[in-house]
Amino acid sequence: MVRDKSFGSCEPQGAERKPTELVRTDQLVGQGTSQPVVRPQDFSLFHSQRAAVARLQYAATQEASLAILCGPGGSGVSTVLSALSTNLQHVAHVVQIDLRTLETFSKLAPYSNSEALVFAIDNCHLASDCMLGSVSDAIWRQSPKASVVLGGRGRLLTLLARDRGLLDKALLRSVLHPFSLAETRAVVQSRLSGNGLFYSERVPEVIHEVTAGIAENIFRLIGMAELVGGGLPGRPIEVADIEQIHERLYAAAA
Repeated sequence: MVRDKSFGSCEPQGAERKPTELVRTDQLVGQGTSQPVVRPQDFSLFHSQRAAVARLQYAATQEASLAILCGPGGSGVSTVLSALSTNLQHVAHVVQIDLRTLETFSKLAPYSNSEALVFAIDNCHLASDCMLGSVSDAIWRQSPKASVVLGGRGRLLTLLARDRGLLDKALLRSVLHPFSLAETRAVVQSRLSGNGLFYSERVPEVIHEVTAGIAENIFRLIGMAELVGGGLPGRPIEVADIEQIHERLYAAAA
């Protein structure tokens, strides 16, 4: 098997990696689950997201594999991991873990080495140096055939570049890109036109520009536009409406 080692240059770390104890999945409350997670902002997958699911699904079915999913905040990393887990649930036991709430226990819950096992770990960009390597090593010590999928924002690639030992084990990486203008147009048409709302021709373009194509921002802005459009009987949603909504959202987030 040829592994993809195309992350770019990195320097090996001389620090010795210490074994890490992992969560017991039968004791997880909010930290992880072996069932697919239903995300509050679930939406249909678009091109880069569908491609990421397909690539990760292939990697996750290879024994003892490591796959990386990276994307900017709001690009749908968590959504893709959930879709991946759903697709794999009939062929593997999927354990989903969120690194934001990860807790350690005395030992990892036992699994049969012959069982198809996939660990999907989200928010890996929040890890400290060498933590991801220690977590992965702990998984493979307990379940040598398990597959590991690490998902997170751009800092995840920086952490991997600092851990050459883990980087060399990566079978593939998948990077989520912002929506294209065509994808943004499709979302606008589905959400606004689909709900009987009218909008001027440049509205999709402006939404794409002010959100930079980031899925989470697009859906938040469109959600507000739906509310505004519902209160504007007799006229379409205009560019000025979108700009005003964006300014209010930006001010609220500041």
